[in-house]
Amino acid sequence: MSCYWRAPREKTEVMLILSTAETTPAQRVAAIIEAIEQYRIADCDRLVAEAREGLGPCVLVREVFGPVLREAGDRWEQGRFSVAQEHMLSNAVRRQLTYSLDEFNRLAPAEPCVAYTTLSGERHEMGSLMLAVLGASFGVRAMYLGPDLPVVEVGRFCNHVPVVAIAISIVTNPDVIDAADQLCALREALPVTTRIWLGGQAAGRLPTGQLPWDCTVITDIADFELRVTALRKQGP
Repeated sequence: MSCYWRAPREKTEVMLILSTAETTPAQRVAAIIEAIEQYRIADCDRLVAEAREGLGPCVLVREVFGPVLREAGDRWEQGRFSVAQEHMLSNAVRRQLTYSLDEFNRLAPAEPCVAYTTLSGERHEMGSLMLAVLGASFGVRAMYLGPDLPVVEVGRFCNHVPVVAIAISIVTNPDVIDAADQLCALREALPVTTRIWLGGQAAGRLPTGQLPWDCTVITDIADFELRVTALRKQGP
C-alpha cells in the first residue's frame, strides 16, 4: 500500500493518506465521512473532487456519492451529525455534480433531452441531480431544473422546451407531499408526447392505480441506464 504524509495542522495530528491510485470507493466514502466528522471542510471538498476526477460517473454515483450521502443522512437522523455537517457534504457533492453535468452536456447533442426535478414539497435534490449527470454521461442531454418545483412550472417549461421525458425523484413519503395528485396534475400540464419517469426510494410506495398514464417507475440505476441508452440510440 503506497501512501504519503501530509504535514499536520497541529503537532499532535498526523494523517496518513492513501494514494488516489489505490483508493477503493469504500475507502473514499470512509475518508469523506471522517473529514465531515472533524469539520475539515477543505479536506471534504478535496476528497469529493478527487472522487469525481478519478472515477467514472456510474461508479461515482453508485459507490461513492450515493453511499456517502446516505451515511451522512443516517448519522443526522441518529443525532451524530449536525445540520451544518450534512450541508458541508451536500454542498461539496453538489458542486462536483454540477461541474460534471456541464461537462457532459457540452458533449451531448441538443436532442433527445430529459428534464430532472422534484415535486413541490420535495426538497431532496441529490438523487435527481445524480440521475441528470448519469443521463448526460450516456449522451442524452439533461436539463436539471432544481428541486421543489410546482407542477405548473414544470408544465410551462416542458411546453416551451422539447423534452422526451421529465424525471421526478421522490424521497419523501408520497402522502406527505400529495405525490399522486401532483403527478396527475402534471400529466395534464405536460405535452402528450412527454413521458413521466419516477425514481427515488419512495417512488415505489405509490400504488400503480394512482399513477397517471405514461408514468413509469424506474426500479434502479440499471433500469435508468437502459432507458437513456435507448433514447440515445433513437436519436432526435
